[in-house]
Amino acid sequence: MTTEPHRDDVAGDQHSRRRRFDPLLGVVVVVATGLGVLTLHQLRAGLYIVAAGLAAGAGVRLLARPRAAGSLVVRGRHTDVLVLAALAAAIAVLAAVTPLPGGAGQ
Repeated sequence: MTTEPHRDDVAGDQHSRRRRFDPLLGVVVVVATGLGVLTLHQLRAGLYIVAAGLAAGAGVRLLARPRAAGSLVVRGRHTDVLVLAALAAAIAVLAAVTPLPGGAGQ
């Protein structure tokens, strides 16, 4: 014989499980926007947007508490920030130094 929870308990559970914004979603949206710009043949602008999204993810991971950082928490704080910042820097440097034929995408 099982007992069902009282209606007030169920309502309380729904309020306590409030949905939070996951910062990873913001990073994915910015990176997807950069990839969209890349498809429009704006190579440098698209790569800079991708790098900015990764750098923003590194900043959020550095400054936010682990619970607030959501899915950006994969390893330790320093490792996560280092990996995201290194990827952002590498993409930005590649965007800056890659010669584009005919000045396209500048």
